[in-house]
Amino acid sequence: MEEFKKGNNIAGLPVHMDKDIVTLWFPKSFSQRIDMILLKLNEMTEYVGQPIKLDVPSFLSCMFVKRYDQNGQIIEEDQELTKQAFYMTSYLLEAEYIKGSNCISGEVNSASSYFGTITITPKGYDRIDQLQKNSNNGKGTDVLVAMKFGDDTIKLRESIRQGIFEAGYNAVFIDEVEHNGFITPELLSRIRKSRFVVVDLTHKNNGAYFEEGYAMGLGKPVIQLCKKDVQLHFDIAQINTIMWDTEEDIPLRLKNRIQATID
Repeated sequence: MEEFKKGNNIAGLPVHMDKDIVTLWFPKSFSQRIDMILLKLNEMTEYVGQPIKLDVPSFLSCMFVKRYDQNGQIIEEDQELTKQAFYMTSYLLEAEYIKGSNCISGEVNSASSYFGTITITPKGYDRIDQLQKNSNNGKGTDVLVAMKFGDDTIKLRESIRQGIFEAGYNAVFIDEVEHNGFITPELLSRIRKSRFVVVDLTHKNNGAYFEEGYAMGLGKPVIQLCKKDVQLHFDIAQINTIMWDTEEDIPLRLKNRIQATID
């Protein structure tokens, strides 16, 4: 934080990250990793065809390198980390999604060493366009979650996030979304772009009911959750709802429901 205040803030405001948090958003499959790499590289450019200059830390981050081994121990060796990154860039080159220097082989011994440059190819931009199009028409991986937000629902939020992630989707909570306009238009836009919507009605939150109704009006699939012994409003009480006892019940049950009912 002190370094951030001094102006050393190229990576933005520091936030708390640990293994469990990273696991929730880290790409689950190889194809997801490729898609996320391309989208991240695209975010780093100001114009089409711009070469992207990467130092080693940025290179490893862009390639979504796994920094933990199967035993949950941090991988300390630079060569092991760069080997993972070079494998990803090798595929991206062979698929003709990128071109650039130092993308397949080379030795990097310092975490501050300059890696090289990457340029997205027309074929790469074509895949990026398709990914963005799918995200905008509700066929992507984003899933809006409607629920009560507060300190008393943090555990509930993370359980829902985990279940959605393990099913191969990305949970979107409106209070985590950066935007410049009014909250309601942004919320409705996120619902329209979502593949489906997950709603927890445990706290009888009026906003959650509103968001579920809007999603239903658009024909979006809606998955309902509610804590046992909470009485649902009669309009939606007949909908097949995941009734949970503790937050620990949610991830597996939500994952199974998503995989069984969502294309």
